[in-house]
Amino acid sequence: MMLTSHAGVPASPMRLLEMLADRFGVFEALAHSTIKLNRCTSADELSMDPQVAEAVLEFAEDLRTARAASGAWAETNDLAHYWEPADSEDDT
Repeated sequence: MMLTSHAGVPASPMRLLEMLADRFGVFEALAHSTIKLNRCTSADELSMDPQVAEAVLEFAEDLRTARAASGAWAETNDLAHYWEPADSEDDT
């Protein structure tokens, strides 16, 4: 994860939270597949424990809520113009 831009400017906390939420999507996908597979296969064949999968999904929802709240906070404090979304795959 790039903590600074190509110009050496530190990434904003909002940008770091966005990158973390994007990367956490892999765990969320694993959790969804684990829950679906748990309905028709044994626990030995799952990629993660079903309780862990539920916790991952709960955390993913909390992460999205935190990301939205940080964006709203930035807008109310007139800081939204400091946040730049990723313009390429190199930024993530």
